[in-house]
Amino acid sequence: MPRIAQFVREHQRWLIVALLFFVALVNNLDRQTLSVLAPTLRKEMGFGPIEYSYITSAFLAAYTLGYLFCGRVLDHLGVKLGLALALAFWSIAGAGHAMAVGWMSLAAFRFLLGLGESFNSPAGVKAIAEWIPPRERGLCMAVFSNGNVIGAIIAPPLVSFLALHLSWPWAFLVTGASGLVLLVIWWRVYETPESHPRLTSAERDYILAARTPPGLAPAAKLPMWRLMANPICVGFFVARLLTDSTSYFFSFWLPDYLTHARGFTLAMIGLVGWLPFLASDLGGPGGGALSDWMIRRGWNPGRARRTLMLLAACLMPLAAVAVRVDSAWVAIALIAVLLAAQSCWMANQLTLISESVSRENVATLLALSAVGGSLGGIASNLLTGRAVAAYGYVPVFTALGALHLTAFAALVWGFRVEARQAARR
Repeated sequence: MPRIAQFVREHQRWLIVALLFFVALVNNLDRQTLSVLAPTLRKEMGFGPIEYSYITSAFLAAYTLGYLFCGRVLDHLGVKLGLALALAFWSIAGAGHAMAVGWMSLAAFRFLLGLGESFNSPAGVKAIAEWIPPRERGLCMAVFSNGNVIGAIIAPPLVSFLALHLSWPWAFLVTGASGLVLLVIWWRVYETPESHPRLTSAERDYILAARTPPGLAPAAKLPMWRLMANPICVGFFVARLLTDSTSYFFSFWLPDYLTHARGFTLAMIGLVGWLPFLASDLGGPGGGALSDWMIRRGWNPGRARRTLMLLAACLMPLAAVAVRVDSAWVAIALIAVLLAAQSCWMANQLTLISESVSRENVATLLALSAVGGSLGGIASNLLTGRAVAAYGYVPVFTALGALHLTAFAALVWGFRVEARQAARR
C-alpha cells in the first residue's frame, strides 16, 4: 500500500485519467439504462420502433444543440466547473426518466439527458490535452473512452436486475443517483496541472514541458468560424457524421435487436448483452496503446493514429455478415469484433483531434466534430426506426459496414488540403 500511495503522489495525472474514466462510465450507464429497458417499455407503454427512434433522436438532437455551445462554455469556465454543472444536470435528468408515462415523456427526459451529456466528451478530451503528454495520450484517451464501454457492460446486468427485482423506475433512479455521488468526488479531486496542490514539482514540470506547439492555430482561442472553415475540422466533421452512428446504433438498438431478431428475453440480455461491449473494452486501450508504441518507435503521431483507424475501418464490413448468420452466438461474436474496431477507431480519432489544434481550442474542435456525429446519429436513428419497422435489421447492418472507409477518405482529404494550404503560407 505505501508503494501505491507513493505512485499516486508522483503520478497524479493517472489519477485524473481514472477520474475521467468514472465520469464517462456514469455517463454511458445513464444513457444505456433506457436501451436495456427499451423492449420492456415498448411493451408496457405501447409504442413501436418508429416511436423509439423519436425518443433516441430527441437525445441526439439535444446532444447536437449542446455541442454548439459546450466547447466555448468549457473553454470559458474550465473543465472543473463546466463538467461539474453538466454532471449534476444529466444525473437529475437521468433519474427523471422514472416519472415517464409514455413515449413523449420519455423523449422529453431524453432530451434533457442529451443536453447535459454533451459536455462529457469535450471536457474529457480537453482535460487529457491539459494533463497528458503526447507520448502517453493515446492510451489515456482510450482509457477515458472505455469508461463509456464499461458503462455499457455494467448496464445490462445491473438494469435488468433492478427492473426484475424492484421495478423499471428504480433502474433510472439508481443510475441517476450514481452521478450525484461521483460529483462530490470530482469537485474534491480535479484541478488543472498549474494549480493542483498535490502535484509534485517534477510531475508538473514534466506535464508542462511536454505540451506540444499548436498544429494549425496559434496558442490563442480562435473564433468558431475560423475552426469551422479549416479543412481538418471539416474532415473530422464528416468522419464523425458517418461513423458515430455505429456507436449510437449499438448503444440504442442492440437490446432491441437481440429481443426482436434473435428472440432474447430481458433476463438473457442481462446475462449476455454486455459481452460485445467487453470486446470494445479491449479495442480502445489496445488501439490507443499500439499507436503510442508506434510513436515511441519513431512514427509521426498523426500517421500512427490514422494507421490504426484504417485497420479498424477495414473490419467494419463484417456487419453485413453478422446480421445474416443463423447462429445468434456467432452474430454476437461478430458484433463484438465490430465494437472492438469502433472503439479503436474512436480512441485514435479523439486523440488525433486533441493533437490537431492548440489546447486552447481543443474543446471547441471536439464539439464541432461531435455536432457532425450527432447529426449523423439523428439521421441514422430515424432511418433505423423506419427500416426496422418495414424491413428488419438486415439493411441497417449492411449500411453500417460501408461507412468507416468513406469516413477515413474524408479525414485524409482534410489533412492533405490543410498541409497544402500551410505550405503556401
